[in-house]
Amino acid sequence: MKNRNFLGGKSVIRHADPRHVANQYLSAEDLEQEAANLSNFNGGYMPYVGKGDDFLDFQGDARSLASAHRTAKPYVFTVSNANASPRTLLLCPGLIADAVGLVADGAFNDVGGNPGLSAISGSPGNIKMFQAFIRLNPSVVSGFKLATTNVTQMDQAVTLVKESPFSQHSSKVITPGTWASEGNFNTSILTIPESFFMDHQSKIVYTVLGSTSVTITLMIGVSLNIAKALRSKAEKAKVNIEAVGGAAAVSKFIG
Repeated sequence: MKNRNFLGGKSVIRHADPRHVANQYLSAEDLEQEAANLSNFNGGYMPYVGKGDDFLDFQGDARSLASAHRTAKPYVFTVSNANASPRTLLLCPGLIADAVGLVADGAFNDVGGNPGLSAISGSPGNIKMFQAFIRLNPSVVSGFKLATTNVTQMDQAVTLVKESPFSQHSSKVITPGTWASEGNFNTSILTIPESFFMDHQSKIVYTVLGSTSVTITLMIGVSLNIAKALRSKAEKAKVNIEAVGGAAAVSKFIG
């Protein structure tokens, strides 16, 4: 993972400075620091890392996409399959908000309409509220964790597809079992440091084996939050309006 960036792609190469072109890579932290050091006043170029973007809602004390993974907040829930055979569900429904198979509080059917699946909300809030949040606030999942007593469940892939009525997109497949190693003596828990998007265009498919329960922890690093941006922009505008027209003008235009 040393040479992967915070969104799961390849690391950025230092092209600007010939001293660093010999296969040297910037870490996410280096990129954030470099952005902070550069200034347009001295002719430097500040690359976009999300810092100061009103539309981005970071968790914890993160201030840019480069550090979002370090302070990601967990959302935890448990899915159980009471059937003897595997059942496939949706962790995220994609364009169809009420797609069959979407994980829900209590009992729910799989993608084929078959019963036997159930889920228990963890923390924070219930699954219905979490799904509503993701739909309104597209988010980056910085990584996730699986916990189950059925070791074979760790080999079940998570499949992500970006949906569009106008084009077919290739799927991304994350196989948790590939992150297991001889050094991991606790085989019932596996952490997968693979990032992906959860939003209204992402269909995320996952299969739970028969007679198996699995606790899923999603680490939410940053969200695109329009409501937060409106509040932030309104506060900035208040300062400027008040400077020109006083408190009365602020009350008239913004409230």
